[in-house]
Amino acid sequence: MSDASKKVPSKAEVEFLAYQLFLQRGRESGGDLADWLAAEEQLKTQRERETPASHETAVAADPMHKKAAGA
Repeated sequence: MSDASKKVPSKAEVEFLAYQLFLQRGRESGGDLADWLAAEEQLKTQRERETPASHETAVAADPMHKKAAGA
């Protein structure tokens, strides 16, 4: 899986978070698109913050990377 595809949330993830946002708004109708877009943005932002740390950890734990770097 590429780094780009890891940042793109699945439909189910967006749907779940959008529903949570709907509930937080008091179940008022008419904000479904705004909830969906907000959910997508929150998930993408969260993944962007998590990805660099995860990548650095994976690289540091990879023995081949250490060998190639001359460690």
